[in-house]
Amino acid sequence: MQAMRSDLSLWKYGRHIHSAASNGDAITYFGQRDAKFLLSAVTSKHYSHLTDPEITFAGRSNVGKSSLINAVLRSSSLVKTSKKPGHTSALNFFSLSSRAYPGSITVVDMPGYGFRSHQEWGKFIMEYLSTRKELQRVFMLVEAKVGELKSTDESFLDLVEQYGVSTQIVLTKTDKLKRADLEKISSSIIDAATEIAPTAVLPQAICCSSRAKTNIDQLQTEILRVCRILPTSK
Repeated sequence: MQAMRSDLSLWKYGRHIHSAASNGDAITYFGQRDAKFLLSAVTSKHYSHLTDPEITFAGRSNVGKSSLINAVLRSSSLVKTSKKPGHTSALNFFSLSSRAYPGSITVVDMPGYGFRSHQEWGKFIMEYLSTRKELQRVFMLVEAKVGELKSTDESFLDLVEQYGVSTQIVLTKTDKLKRADLEKISSSIIDAATEIAPTAVLPQAICCSSRAKTNIDQLQTEILRVCRILPTSK
């Protein structure tokens, strides 16, 4: 995970490598994208053959994760919502590529944490986070309207800090809040998250709405950048 820590240090000291890519690049990429389901994994043997750069989405149950991933992948139903939120232990893997650019990305839908899920998927998820060398970034979803980190969020942040996994907060369902309120909530959550995981969490949140499609292109651009699909320049 050393590469992720190096990338993170550039953010911390205000020297982040700015992407030469723009949201327009994301529009081009995802406009010609090919996204498909690959597999569900309950053991590392199921996904060990996948070697493309990888990003994963994590968050509490009912945070809007499935809807957001579908919005990012420009699909209406590729990612399914669990019929029993918080009671699944599988990692779901998706392949993402585009006719516009070379290279592929693996997108991972992590089980929602909350309810009983921490006990059920704890060891498996810890193995994934601690050993998955292809993992470039965890996008940790927090519902903006909730306005704070819950204890399960804090426990997950403890894990990414322990394993040195680059993590970015994504606030969901932001269309339900006024801009001034959203700015305060975003700042408060980032402060709390970076206090728990100062070397893992990037000090900037992405505020999204899958329903209003707000900042989906910003999230798409960051995925392409961190997976090195698009060029970067200093």
